[in-house]
Amino acid sequence: MKNKNEYICNVLLAMEQRGLTNITPNTLSEGGNLIVHLAPHPIVARIAMVRSMEDGVKAFQTMNRELQVTRHLHAMGVPVLLPSDLAGIEPLDVDGTWMTLWEYIPRISIQPLRPEEDYLMVDNLSVNIQSFQGELPPLGVWEGVTKSAQRLEQQTDSRIKKLLKLYQSINEEMRSGTRALYPCHGDAHARNTIASQRGWLWMDFEDVSLMPVYWDKASYVANRALMSRYHEPSFHYMLEKANESDQLEDFQFAITARVLMSTLGNLDYALRGDGDLTYASRQLELVGNFINELPSVITKRGRRA
Repeated sequence: MKNKNEYICNVLLAMEQRGLTNITPNTLSEGGNLIVHLAPHPIVARIAMVRSMEDGVKAFQTMNRELQVTRHLHAMGVPVLLPSDLAGIEPLDVDGTWMTLWEYIPRISIQPLRPEEDYLMVDNLSVNIQSFQGELPPLGVWEGVTKSAQRLEQQTDSRIKKLLKLYQSINEEMRSGTRALYPCHGDAHARNTIASQRGWLWMDFEDVSLMPVYWDKASYVANRALMSRYHEPSFHYMLEKANESDQLEDFQFAITARVLMSTLGNLDYALRGDGDLTYASRQLELVGNFINELPSVITKRGRRA
């Protein structure tokens, strides 16, 4: 794989060919994607380094789908981070690596959302993504935890072994066809929003998938509830809404699967040297009791109805 500077040089050359010059590249993030602000222009390049190397066809499909979903949601009035006007319709091929271009939004400090506002923001996303007409991968975002679970099989920690046993049960139900699947962001946690002059914007739709009901809402609150040991107001607000809709079992399944996916995925990445081991270890420390207590938390809410 090329080093970071080689990727950036190729991007600068591609931008010059499109009339964008005098660029000072500022790396915002470097992981599977290299994300670079093309200063002083209000444009961010997202370069799919790892995906393009592993499977160029799939990388194009993933990034193209992200552009399509983002434009659909914008047309529906959902606040999203927008593709750059310079981007064109499809991802750009930059010397064999796929890239997309996005508007640059400086992060600002705005009022945190109240629980009911959190709910409405995720619900607005969930409702409007249903009308997307393009093809979405069934259980697409779930495939990542499948690979992580396979790699973690060699671990001897009894807590990991218990999680893998639970994963097998959840995975069987996920793939059984008994649960309807719906269009979802796939990874709709708060770090995939950005505060802007236009308010809170959704971004990063690479994991858009067909998933069980409540997946995006579970994605938004599951880790917050885990790390706070259920002292998370937005979790309880969403739980109350699930109770009003008589969907507590669906909510419980989504929360369990989502926190399991996050814990196993973060552990896998961290143990391979690609993630935050301190955070992953804290998740592992808390997740057993969290999952054990979830049925009683759900039951108490149901009894209040």
